[in-house]
Amino acid sequence: MSGNNPFNSRSDDGGGSITDRDGSPSSDELKGKRQSSSSGSILPAPERADEPDMSFGEPLHVSVTRGTSRFKSIQRTYSKPLTLDEEEEMMAGDGSAFDLTTWLSGRQQQQGPPFATRVGLVFNELSVYGDNVGDRHIATLATPFWKLAKFAMHGFGIPKLMSKSGDKHRLLLKNMSGVVEDGEMLLVLGRPGAGCSTLLRVLGNHRKTYRRIDGSVSYGGLTPEEVAKSYRGQVAYNAEEDMHHPTLTVRQTLDFAIRCKMPSTRMLKDRSGYKVEFLDTLLDMYGLAGCADTIVGNAFLRGVSGGERKRVSIAEQVASGASVDVWDGSTRGLDSSSALDYVRSLRITTDVLRKSTVVSIYQASENIYELFDKVMVVDEGRQLYFGPVSGAVAYFESLGIQKPLRQTTADFLTGVTQLGERRIVPGFEDRAPRSAEDFERMWIESTHRSIVMQQVSAFEKQVQEDARGHEIREFVDQTKMGAESNRLRRRSPYTSTIPYQFIQLFRRETAIMWGSRYTLAFRTAYQLIFAAIVGALFNQLPETTDGAFLRSGVLFFALLFSTLVAQAEMVAAVSGRLVTYKQKSLSMFHPGVLALVQTVADMVPNFITIALFSLILYEAAGLAQTAG
Repeated sequence: MSGNNPFNSRSDDGGGSITDRDGSPSSDELKGKRQSSSSGSILPAPERADEPDMSFGEPLHVSVTRGTSRFKSIQRTYSKPLTLDEEEEMMAGDGSAFDLTTWLSGRQQQQGPPFATRVGLVFNELSVYGDNVGDRHIATLATPFWKLAKFAMHGFGIPKLMSKSGDKHRLLLKNMSGVVEDGEMLLVLGRPGAGCSTLLRVLGNHRKTYRRIDGSVSYGGLTPEEVAKSYRGQVAYNAEEDMHHPTLTVRQTLDFAIRCKMPSTRMLKDRSGYKVEFLDTLLDMYGLAGCADTIVGNAFLRGVSGGERKRVSIAEQVASGASVDVWDGSTRGLDSSSALDYVRSLRITTDVLRKSTVVSIYQASENIYELFDKVMVVDEGRQLYFGPVSGAVAYFESLGIQKPLRQTTADFLTGVTQLGERRIVPGFEDRAPRSAEDFERMWIESTHRSIVMQQVSAFEKQVQEDARGHEIREFVDQTKMGAESNRLRRRSPYTSTIPYQFIQLFRRETAIMWGSRYTLAFRTAYQLIFAAIVGALFNQLPETTDGAFLRSGVLFFALLFSTLVAQAEMVAAVSGRLVTYKQKSLSMFHPGVLALVQTVADMVPNFITIALFSLILYEAAGLAQTAG
């Protein structure tokens, strides 16, 4: 896991917590005391007093105080004793005891890369092109042959390469720029169809579905191609739906994620102790201790609530060790209290682990809006604003758009281009922008965009000076198992080895089968009863040649029935495909290992079922008892 710094200080000058009118923490409390030195070190957090536990009349399940105390207990587990020479070199004659917090956040060159990777996200003049909806069609059996003939009719692409007009694709995003430093949260606002999901998918390094992407995206000095090849787990994208195996409990889901991303023994002195402490910390930090032994569930199987399932997704992503988190519309279907709990969890995760977090939320409340550091407004694939959350309203009011008193800031920013919803400042009736193109033109000409471009250039320069890309590479190499003796392991995006992945996947597959034990028992009983019924139909067959055809029919039925029953596994394979895609993107395991594990795990129950089925059918049909 990457990016594990202690909690930051978040209290007022008098030591008390600052709360809003509804009892939830204010933006000043959650953002005002996050301090770091120029070298990236983080000040230790003092104890918090009187932390609020209610919001909108509902209990808050995310506790910063409990998370702080639990997280500090992991530090001792992570601390691996140094040699005498290393201690003398790091302490420089100080003689004091080794402090893990100072070692992690101080970036001591003597110790190599820190445990907490500083990545950050920057995108400059980003433009995305896709296919027109009219060009899409449903694929059929003849589709590959039609594409080949169409490719040949167009000269095998040669005229297209020689043409200067370029591809005639639809422009989805146009010239977007911004920076999200480590420890910052960016809120992306826009109406449905504005391009928010496209932007988040590209920032989450899910680029294969788009025709062309211009501009640059950098993850702490790493290119998207380099991240996809060797450092895929450092960037995590989470879609609207929470994808988990429904029959696993919350504890089993997080335990599997921790085991798959567990660092090597070069970074840990007690791997088993780390796993136990880290799992308990995640359950306590995100308010999941009460439902730890409850199945996750889904739309068809009752399990934890929607808010708890969202927090399970956050905890799983924390366990995966990603340094850049992208969340696409993840508050859909949540009530106001659960949505606030969810965003508070993201805020804590971002502060503690120094992550770069990008979130898109529809209809965010004012308390949720104030938890973010920056906001970006998008409409029709164009950038209308990027900057601090506190300056967004003032910027649009300078353009002539007035914010109503009782309207939330997020709703105001989302509807600035809606002519029937917005209010014009008196005197700006003829000057206020009316379309997304007008807003984009004024944004490009504004000083705010110049400041953003300066921040982008400064951050890119800082990343080069800090050699942050080299720092990330060295850190990931240290976390990989067997990387010290095998150079091929250093280029692999997976933390664990193939045998280790096989063991962990086999344990999880066994737990999934045990969670579906009633379904498995019903299917087995169904097959055995079916064998008895069919065998009874073929009982007392004649011993003459008249019964030869019927006996061959019994044997053929036995083979055909077992083959058809195996088709029932397709439902489980398809339903678990999205979970596999997500966990593959987090570099938890290789999909080929999962296929092998599923084959091996199904052998024992299938062998027992088929053996009993064949025995009952064989005996009920009265087939020969001997080979003679």
